[in-house]
Amino acid sequence: MARGILRAAVSNLCLVLVLSLGAHAYGDPGKDLFDKQCSGCHSVGGGDGGGPDLKGVTDRRAEEWLESIIIEPDKMAKDAARQELIKKYGYEMPNLGISHDDALKIIAWLKSAGGGTAGGATPAAPQAKPVETVVTPELVAKGMALFTGARPFANGGSPCAACHPFRAPGVSGGNMATDLSDHYEGMGEQGLRGVLKSLKFPVMKKMYADRPLTEEESTAIVAFFKDAAAQKRGGWSFDIFPIAGAGFFVFCLAVLILYKRRTR
Repeated sequence: MARGILRAAVSNLCLVLVLSLGAHAYGDPGKDLFDKQCSGCHSVGGGDGGGPDLKGVTDRRAEEWLESIIIEPDKMAKDAARQELIKKYGYEMPNLGISHDDALKIIAWLKSAGGGTAGGATPAAPQAKPVETVVTPELVAKGMALFTGARPFANGGSPCAACHPFRAPGVSGGNMATDLSDHYEGMGEQGLRGVLKSLKFPVMKKMYADRPLTEEESTAIVAFFKDAAAQKRGGWSFDIFPIAGAGFFVFCLAVLILYKRRTR
């Protein structure tokens, strides 16, 4: 009798250990899906990127809303919260083809990893602050050349300017897709880097599926965008001395002409 109870206890303990080890071996399916589909634009506790930081999102939003925005964001055109996100980050979240079951797994992981309140859950570890790109003239020139197509991408992807307009000296882009001129201000460096890494937008997803950008190419394009944003913030102050000089010359010329007319 005692031996039977002991055997049963040992068997149950072994089963628990096997299941526990199996869970660790296979990982969390929700986290795996998040890393694959969402982490290019979103973090959990790491700050905003191409999209909002999702820490606490399951407390802020109803689960039905989260399901809809993950599964069919393109069918939420009139949703006020979605419109605010588009206004803030500068572009619409694409439909990634995530199934309902996978969306539920992502939401469940967000609850357990810091995206919301979950009893007994272990919060996600704080993310290290990413290193910012140091802008140099050489890196900006490389990024501009990659953007316009003057320098081809290593894996053969189409240049950005084939479809996207961008307002910067020396750049003439297409008009088939979103104007990227103000995107750096909206999403910041890490957001832009995340988008370049994932390229989840429907057309881009097909175009770059087998032709991803290299890390060096992404860094160069980020530097180009970052420099363009800095130049824009400076406005025309870079050219103020030539303009002011020309204006002063015209002013002096006008005064001289008026003076001569009066002295005749």
